[in-house]
Amino acid sequence: MKYNNLLLLFALSLFFNQKTKAQSNTAIDSIQFKNVVEEMPSFTIFGDNYIISGTTLGETPNSNNSDAKMQIGFKQRVTNATLPWNTFLFFTYKQKAFWDIYKKSLPFRETNYNPGLAVIKPFFKSGKLNELMMLQYEHESNGRDLEFSRSWNFLSLYYMRYLSNNFTGGIKAWVPIGDKPDNNDITDYRGFGNIDLAYKLNENLILESDFRKAFSFDWKGSLMLGVNYKISKKNNQYIYLQYYLGYSEDLINYNQDTHKLRIGIAFKDLLFKFKQQ
Repeated sequence: MKYNNLLLLFALSLFFNQKTKAQSNTAIDSIQFKNVVEEMPSFTIFGDNYIISGTTLGETPNSNNSDAKMQIGFKQRVTNATLPWNTFLFFTYKQKAFWDIYKKSLPFRETNYNPGLAVIKPFFKSGKLNELMMLQYEHESNGRDLEFSRSWNFLSLYYMRYLSNNFTGGIKAWVPIGDKPDNNDITDYRGFGNIDLAYKLNENLILESDFRKAFSFDWKGSLMLGVNYKISKKNNQYIYLQYYLGYSEDLINYNQDTHKLRIGIAFKDLLFKFKQQ
């Protein structure tokens, strides 16, 4: 059942990704933004959806240090109504799975679940969309119990701005809410925020980065770099190369260092990702 649910969600994400693709090339002003939100399917992908495979750098590849990583995500518009201050309300969900596909029984080593409730606020400059802000209540856990349980709740604020027509930057900050008995020092490794950048070289090639740093003088944090090459002009599918260095790639090993290089296929969430002329 666990395998079937993952495959079903991934298939749904591919379908709704195609539904939203046409919207990403539309120049957006305040009226068009509202129209796009109201007219797009209420259930669409949230973040990039991908399946990639690779190994630990600096080691001889084997079944213990090589795996597949899969991410799926969707958002559900809670209401068609525009809320006060021209905001929009969404239920969001992301799920990451680490799959030991090179072992005999093909077990899932770890799965992380990340539901949330988000309020999105657009900002306009000279009548055109220039910035987005998202206030979100999030829960993250691995769905396990006893000594293997990892979970926490946090309030996050994400701010994204178009730095140029092809260059986008974002900053996300979070504050833990409540107790974290299973991982009370997670912010010592994950920090309290991250910076992400995306640059579109042309219609086929997108470069991305995501950087986190904990409040310490040693190296605790993470760096993720991505290279995306579009496969076809008619589909929003990319060959995706991902490099990950640092801590907290998954919850079960949040305090362990990771150094992975993986490649596979991605279905990108490009709605409002880059500024349109």
